[in-house]
Amino acid sequence: MMSYISEAMPRAYAASYEGASLLVATDHGRVWMRDRDRAALLHRLSTNHIEALQPGQGTTTVLTTPIGRIIDLLTVYSLDDALLLISSPGRGAALSSHLRKNIFFNDRVKLEDAGSSLDQCALYGPQAPTLLAQLGLPGDKLVAHGCAVTTWRDQSLYITRTHAVGGNGYWLLAAPETMAQVADALREAGAQPLDAATYDVLRVEHGSPAYARELSQEYIPLETGLWDAVSFNKGCYVGQEIIARMESRGRLAKQLRGLRLAALPALPAEPAIPLAKLAVGDKEAGDLTSLVLSPRYGLIALGYVRTAYAAVGTRLELAGVAAEVVELPFR
Repeated sequence: MMSYISEAMPRAYAASYEGASLLVATDHGRVWMRDRDRAALLHRLSTNHIEALQPGQGTTTVLTTPIGRIIDLLTVYSLDDALLLISSPGRGAALSSHLRKNIFFNDRVKLEDAGSSLDQCALYGPQAPTLLAQLGLPGDKLVAHGCAVTTWRDQSLYITRTHAVGGNGYWLLAAPETMAQVADALREAGAQPLDAATYDVLRVEHGSPAYARELSQEYIPLETGLWDAVSFNKGCYVGQEIIARMESRGRLAKQLRGLRLAALPALPAEPAIPLAKLAVGDKEAGDLTSLVLSPRYGLIALGYVRTAYAAVGTRLELAGVAAEVVELPFR
C-alpha cells in the first residue's frame, strides 16, 4: 500500500507546486444541516467552536467518541441558512447516521445528504487564484476556511478555502452539470488533472492525515496535531474531558510525525493499517500509517511515534529498515 507518481502524471505533481492542479473529489461526504439548532447540535458533538461561526466563515472540527477518539475530521462552512459539512472520502453516510442518532426530540435540525446534489473538485497550487480570477470567480480574498457563494453561468457555485497543497487549496462545489462545466473551464485555463495516487504523495509531503490511515478511533485529535480543530474554551462536547485533560497535563502518548526511510521496507502484499510497527532497538516506538515515493524527498512516510521517541532526528527502525523522524510538512 504505497503511493508513487505514475509515469503518466508527473505534470500534475509539478503543477501542484508551480501552477495549478485539479482533483475530482466527489467521494467526500457532503451534508447540509438546517434549522434553528444546527450549530448547537454540531457544537456539542465535535471539538471546535461551531456556534461562533458567522456566514461566510468555516473551520475544521473533529467528531469524537466519549473517550476522545477520532470518528472523522470535518470541514464546516457557515451560510446564511445552513451549515455545509464535508467529511472524509466515503464517509457521507456514516456522518449522516452519526448526526441523526444524536438529534434529541426537542432539537430543531434538518439533515440533507448533498452527496448527489453537489459535486466537488479541489484546485491546488500557487496559480489557483489566478485561474479562478480568469473565470471571473473569487478566491484570493478568501481567508482560511472561508466560503463564497457565487454563480457560474447563472447556476449556484460554492468556492471554499481548504488545506493548502503547493501553496493554495480550494474546494469548488456545485450541481453535477455545473461542476463539470467549471472543471472543463479550469482545465482549459491550464489546471492539470490530478489523480488520487499523486494526490496521496502530495498529502504525505504536506503532513495531512487521511481517514483509515491517520484518522481513526486509535488516535486522539491532539496526537494527530489537529490543534486548530479543537477549542479549549467552548464548554462541554462529546470526548471533551479526555482531550482537555491531555492538553492541561501536556501528556501525549504518541504524536503524528514525518519519517524519512533509508530503503523500501518489506511489507505484506495486502498490508493492514498500521503498515508496520516502529521500533527503537527492542522497544516498540509507534505505527507506520502512510508510505509514499516522493519525487522531491524519496521514500517518506507518516506515522504515530511514541512521545519518548518523537523528537526530530530520532533514529527508528521499521521492518528492518532505518528511518529518521522529521518535521511536518516535509522540506
